[in-house]
Formats: sequence, structure tokens, C-alpha cells
Amino acid sequence: MPNLGFRLDSIRAERYSFDVVPQLNINMNIMFGKPERKDDGSYIIGFVIKVDCVPPIASIDIKGIVIVTPINVDESKNLEEHFKKNTIPYPLMLAVYSYTLPIIALLSRELGIPPPVQPPVQQQQEKRVGYHL
Repeated sequence: MPNLGFRLDSIRAERYSFDVVPQLNINMNIMFGKPERKDDGSYIIGFVIKVDCVPPIASIDIKGIVIVTPINVDESKNLEEHFKKNTIPYPLMLAVYSYTLPIIALLSRELGIPPPVQPPVQQQQEKRVGYHL
């Protein structure tokens, strides 16, 4: 299981309107940048999380990086295969979501909107690599 480290570079939360709305849809997107391999064998992957409301009454943006350090050669090969396909392993995506969810929930509460609580959906079954913080 690779080691993960996180760094949050930017957190922005804004409420545009305090009007009461009959129905509020909250959309959350997690976007990852291109993985960058370091000399020590670790990978640095930038991410951006955007939470938007419809109608547009509030938004939350979080930017940061995750540092992935494989412990053995098999993990390194598995990560390389994913990155060559331009995909992020689902456990890594879930780890970023789990790390940032408490921050998003706190900001949502302060803005007076419900937090987005559903984890991202895995698109396909594949060989899994576990991750821990």
C-alpha cells in the first residue's frame, strides 16, 4: 500500500445569495492533473475539487497535491500502468475525497448549504491497490 501525503494550496468558499430556494442541486467534481514522477520514485499529482450549486447560490474550490510513494516495485508498476492510460486509480481518488470531505463539510455548514456526501462512483472493476495515509 503506497504512502500518501497531502498538501492543500488553496481553499475558497463563497456564498452569492441568501435567497431561499425550493430545490438545491449540489455538484461536486474532482479533477486530477498529470502525475509527475520524482527522482525518489514518488509521484506528485495535483487536484482540484469544485463544489457548485444549482441555482448558483454558493461555490467551494479546493486545490492541492497528493504525494504518492510506492512501497514496492509492484505498486510502482501498477501506478505506472494507470498513469500511462491517463487514469487515476480509484482508491487514490477515494483517498483524496476522504481527505477533503471534512473540510468541504465544514465550509458547507458555514455557508449554510448541505454538504455533498456521496463518494465518487467507481466506473469499472480492476486490480486494486490499497492506499493509506
